[in-house]
Amino acid sequence: TAAATAAGTGAAGAEAANGELLAPLEADLTCTLDLPGDTVAVLAGCHQLMIIDFELLGDPIDKAALGAVGWAYATDGLCVCRAPRRRGALRILHRYPFSSELKRSSTIAVIEALDSTPVPAASRLRALCKGAPEAVRSLLASVPKGYDEAYLHHASQGKRVLALAWRAMPELDSSRPLPRSDVERELVFAGFLVLHCPAKPESAGVLATLAASSHGLQMITGDQLLTACHAASHLGLTHKPQLVLTLAAPDDTPSAGKADPPPRLSWRVLRAGAAGPAPELPAFEPTRASFRALSGRYALCVDGGGFDALGEAGGLGAALP
Repeated sequence: TAAATAAGTGAAGAEAANGELLAPLEADLTCTLDLPGDTVAVLAGCHQLMIIDFELLGDPIDKAALGAVGWAYATDGLCVCRAPRRRGALRILHRYPFSSELKRSSTIAVIEALDSTPVPAASRLRALCKGAPEAVRSLLASVPKGYDEAYLHHASQGKRVLALAWRAMPELDSSRPLPRSDVERELVFAGFLVLHCPAKPESAGVLATLAASSHGLQMITGDQLLTACHAASHLGLTHKPQLVLTLAAPDDTPSAGKADPPPRLSWRVLRAGAAGPAPELPAFEPTRASFRALSGRYALCVDGGGFDALGEAGGLGAALP
């Protein structure tokens, strides 16, 4: 969807953890300048930005997040905030770059000061992590109540949502690089970054012209599935109700030596703000006849995990045109 959305990504706000329970979904997103210091530290220190030939280069999302909290990238991994009563400084020591497979990026940073206050020595050295909520979830020491509901709510509104997390680190051994798996574990949840990525004004018209000239239009994106569904509807890629392929969690862990049970798949109607009862759907069947019947009434939405599950269930061939 990168070509269809505007290049200027804006931070719509952030939702920070309030004890164990996230703020009510109907509440306004928190102004980023009022976020807790631990959340600000992740936004200010977990990125892949760098200065080359006096120009700040990197992901627009990282730039938007850094600017939204009033911080700036100075040089050589040093990030600072000079706002009155919000002064802070940190230095990035090591970066674990974004991986499309892992769906996250991390850094190790020394946090010198937050909110014009020196950081205690015991929590100055930190692992900072930012990534897809479903990827960060498995790395948390404790998942707060409402975690899934919160990020899925924002994603269904077309927002890009990133989970933020951190943990205090022991002193590093400079002679031995620390494996990524030792850094990204037992993390403390720090909130969600919610980004607004509006469509370019001309995108819907261009896509409508292509469709009118007998071009078939398909969307392939790295965005969260619900975010992609919202964009597809907004841009006129589909006018049918949307069906999302969902994968049920296993009931229990298989015994040692036994094969994993086949994935349990089902269809769910995406109903963003729709009233009335949800329509009844037939049970999932990995057959070409079933896919043809459903695709005549619905737009079928499948993510990477869904394609993997279809392959395990023997239905991938039936799902492809």
